[in-house]
Amino acid sequence: MGDLRARMTKATPTTPAVSPPDQRAHMRALRRRVRGPRIGLLVGVPAFVVAAAVAGVASLRMPIRAPVTSPDVQLEELVRKGPASYFHHVFDPGGLLGQLGQVDSTLDDFERETSHGVLLAALPRLPRDGTEFTMRAAETWQPGVNGADNGIIVFVFPEDRLVRVEVGYGLESALPDVEVHRLVSSTLLQAARTGDLAAGVEALVPPLLERLRTVPSAVPKPRSRFADLAVTAWEIPRRARLVWAAWLGGVTRLRLTISAAAAFLVALFAVLLSRLAYSAVLLTRRVRARGDPARLKSLALDLVNSLLRLGQVALILFIMVVGTSFFFPGTGDFGGAGVDLRW
Repeated sequence: MGDLRARMTKATPTTPAVSPPDQRAHMRALRRRVRGPRIGLLVGVPAFVVAAAVAGVASLRMPIRAPVTSPDVQLEELVRKGPASYFHHVFDPGGLLGQLGQVDSTLDDFERETSHGVLLAALPRLPRDGTEFTMRAAETWQPGVNGADNGIIVFVFPEDRLVRVEVGYGLESALPDVEVHRLVSSTLLQAARTGDLAAGVEALVPPLLERLRTVPSAVPKPRSRFADLAVTAWEIPRRARLVWAAWLGGVTRLRLTISAAAAFLVALFAVLLSRLAYSAVLLTRRVRARGDPARLKSLALDLVNSLLRLGQVALILFIMVVGTSFFFPGTGDFGGAGVDLRW
């Protein structure tokens, strides 16, 4: 009997018992694994609930107010959209120049051939800031090639009986002020006196393009993305004002939709920032305690991963707000002096 019991004891494998210190270390590792997702829940859910509750109460209690937009603000919004919102080279939101599809096609082919940008713009009247408005529009639309200033814009203001021409520095050799006066007076102004602006524009384009063909084609210069960052950043407050105006003037369903989206963004950034802070604090403690190098490497990777996630979300929101103009900017800058002619 004793021999049988001894043989059974030898044949049965024994599992090594886990010592209390090893068991405590194992439990600490398990807690660290679940603490990251737990932080997301503990921070994200309350942040979303609080933000959604505040925005929802405001949506239901605040009276609907239709935003009051002045004509100058509406005009600035049209200018910001630019000719590409209507044609490529003709900016005529009010249809003051009639049908100029063929002219737009001609200007498009001309820019592809020579790189010189020619734009036509028609607005009822010149805004109060006058020269500053036309220069601001030129800098916004950016005709021509970057670094060459080879763009030209012809503005027509029928109510003021005014034609203003903005010429880039790169084209002044072919279009000095005297030549601009001669071309516009012999074509556009003559037709404008008879009330046919479309015929005047069609008569102006051929001799104007003929003069510009004497200027060699320009090669784009490299453009600094950091130089565009300040200009693009101005879009963020403007878009925020548009969303705020839509929220103020919207119905309850629209308000609740915007509020839910805003609450989700608040919760998302709260989760990302909390995970980033948690990773940074944990890594700092381990470094001070001179912990295991493998564990320090893992914590450093967690911190980098948190930074990358935050950067990805910020980049997506940046593109949604300002569009792709920062990454794919306009064709060129504009600079030049303006010429005024009246009929």
